[in-house]
Amino acid sequence: METQALEKTFATHDEFNRKPIAENIIKLLTSPIDLSPMVIDGGWGTGKTEFCQKLIRLMQQQHPDYQPVYIDAFRSDHSGEPLLALLAEIIKACTPPEGSDKKLIEKHKDRIRRIVKAAGFLMKTVAKAVVGHVLKQKWEDLLEEGISQITNDGQEAKNAAATVAGVATTLASHSIDATIDATVEALLKEQIEAEKNLETLKTCLKDLAEDKPKPIILFIDELDRCRPDYAVDMLEVIKHVFDIENVKVVLVTNTKQLRAAINHRYGAEVDAQKYLDKFLKYSFALPEKVVAQFEEERALVAIEYFKQLIRNSSMAGELRGLIGQEAILNLISDMIERNNLSLRETERLVRFLEIYHSLSHGLSAECAMAYRLLRVVGVFVFCFYPNLMDNINKNRTDAREFAQLFNIKSWPDIPINYGNCKHVDVIAVMLILHSKIEDSHLASLNAHDKVYWEKEINECFFGNPSFGHYYDGIDGVLSVLKNTFQVLSFEQAPQ
Repeated sequence: METQALEKTFATHDEFNRKPIAENIIKLLTSPIDLSPMVIDGGWGTGKTEFCQKLIRLMQQQHPDYQPVYIDAFRSDHSGEPLLALLAEIIKACTPPEGSDKKLIEKHKDRIRRIVKAAGFLMKTVAKAVVGHVLKQKWEDLLEEGISQITNDGQEAKNAAATVAGVATTLASHSIDATIDATVEALLKEQIEAEKNLETLKTCLKDLAEDKPKPIILFIDELDRCRPDYAVDMLEVIKHVFDIENVKVVLVTNTKQLRAAINHRYGAEVDAQKYLDKFLKYSFALPEKVVAQFEEERALVAIEYFKQLIRNSSMAGELRGLIGQEAILNLISDMIERNNLSLRETERLVRFLEIYHSLSHGLSAECAMAYRLLRVVGVFVFCFYPNLMDNINKNRTDAREFAQLFNIKSWPDIPINYGNCKHVDVIAVMLILHSKIEDSHLASLNAHDKVYWEKEINECFFGNPSFGHYYDGIDGVLSVLKNTFQVLSFEQAPQ
């Protein structure tokens, strides 16, 4: 496992104004407050890894006497030994530089030998416990096979039962009992020895870390991407081995996935959050909005990221209308917010918009606004709602699916100032009203509201001369969505 290269810094990349957050974390990590292990929480695709790397680089700049160590847990997942993965990184971080005093080097080597011996014994003890369990299981399996074989040989049920009972009694009183007793006795002895080795290991790690002027800080990333068993094993190792002075642990992960891993290991009846609360001492989530002093200055991180991606796109010149025109940007912003897109999902959306425009030029400023609005919605459906796309293609439109797409649980409110309604609401109401399958959760519009929304729909689409499909009504709207799907599916030749 290698320490990942750190290239980006907050000085060069801080699109979401997260440097103040990093500075507060560093302030806590360099304080005497006991908050290890702590968690930097965030969903998949929220930029946790990049934030962690920039945080480490900032700490290296501000506190060169500290020793931050980045560990990608997912890269060591295949090894199945989280203890070894963590020890390797600590030993690497504490290795004396070349040209150091020979006595210092020998002292370091001696500590490593003691660490390896203690760690090896601990893993061997665990392995033997497993072997003891497997051995018992093997005897039970053999007994079951014996029962089956005797029965299948055609013996009378009474004689078979007596024979099996005799065999079971003999095995239980001699072989199994003797084997299990011996195994338990050995395991009890080794458990006592394991406790000694655990204390030895912790003492060696403490001594190793004390050679550093300041604590070693382990930033363990990508734990939420690991196999559930490995993720829980890593948590157990941190809990039992790394509760030592001069070593701090920071988990950069999605705690929702960690809770799922814990339930996978111990069962759904276990309170996974309480399990984590027993040893995690501090947790906070990366904010979904750009950090700003005033609420009105804040924006969802994913929306800011979308604008940044468009500006940096190789097709920025052609796609500038997506962020340059308020109506288009507002529609996309609303769709991102209503669907709670992660940063990774936002990247996916931009990539598909680029693909669509490259093949069709259908998002250029020269195209009528009505077409561009619907095509953006079409790209969004293609990206994230394949079942809805399939139903639209089959003319099996379902109001419930459109309500989910626009995250609508009731009819949108009519704005106080008529004419200032959102395009996303106009499109949502239009698709829901004209779906073949109704949504029972959306009661019929009252007469006043229906008049209002029909007027808005007509102005934007059904009665808009710049929308060439206006005479087709809802069929024309759906045909634009279908055409968008066909382009992205490569069913149409490039224009």
